[in-house]
Amino acid sequence: MSICERFSNRSGAKVLLVEDDEPTLEVLSQFLGHFYSVIACSSGERALQALYTNDSIDVIVTDLRMPGINGFDILRCAFEHSQRTGVMIPAIVLTGHGTPEDEAQARTFGLTHFHRKPIDLMKLRETIDVCRKAEDGRSLRHGTGV
Repeated sequence: MSICERFSNRSGAKVLLVEDDEPTLEVLSQFLGHFYSVIACSSGERALQALYTNDSIDVIVTDLRMPGINGFDILRCAFEHSQRTGVMIPAIVLTGHGTPEDEAQARTFGLTHFHRKPIDLMKLRETIDVCRKAEDGRSLRHGTGV
């Protein structure tokens, strides 16, 4: 996948999904596409383009460790964008190599939930729904992961 690709046009929540591992991106996109409108990006650079050109993203789901622009960068940019616009976007981090320090750093940028790989798809869907319900799906909370 060379550019961000919308996997579904379902009504309801719009999820920005960022994952540099193509097979994982495909599985997550297909699964989440059954429930949400998904903008799937295979790089942080593409994710930032999508973030800045879509004013209706409800939840960000991002890998943490990626080459170039990584999950921390995406969280920081989303947080800075929210400071300018007043629109907070809940964020869920997916990582196979996260440490407690990584989680603490991500929370400084407004992380809502932290999931370690391998990913439990039903738990991820439940977490997205929790994020959407928090303050009409537009407010970050420094809560614990589901």
